[in-house]
Amino acid sequence: MENVLEPKDIYRIEVINDNPKLTSLMKNNIKGILCVPENVTRQSQHNVLMPQTYDFAKWLKKNKGDITIDVAESEGVKSLHSQDFWIPIVILASDVSVQVFLGLVSSYIYDRIKGALKHDKANIHVQVYYRETAEEVIKKFSYEGSVEGFEKAAKKFNINTFLG
Repeated sequence: MENVLEPKDIYRIEVINDNPKLTSLMKNNIKGILCVPENVTRQSQHNVLMPQTYDFAKWLKKNKGDITIDVAESEGVKSLHSQDFWIPIVILASDVSVQVFLGLVSSYIYDRIKGALKHDKANIHVQVYYRETAEEVIKKFSYEGSVEGFEKAAKKFNINTFLG
């Protein structure tokens, strides 16, 4: 019997068309990881960052100083009251692969939950935008679900599927 109260682990790979803000940002010579507000990826949303944006950026600078991370201007940070991990919406430059980013997210989540109680169950929300340079196609990898499911999705991730 399926437990309808348990969240589903869902990941998607999509080609992004007709998003002038995103296209413009990706044509700039960004390096590393750029955290962007919601309105860059969704036209109807406010100009706010995901809740863990600054915490993730600080963690990354401390633990992986060789990877550049920047945070785009915004009107503030979205306020959500849950145990979920809302990883920043990011655009990856060509010098950071999706696999590397997913590994960084896994390490960040591990550091955050290692002191949590076992019965505390948090979900994770991730959106990664990447440009395939050969065809100039922008793609999005997104995940919503359990931390355990994210670990499995990150390990199974195939760059050829994402870029191909």
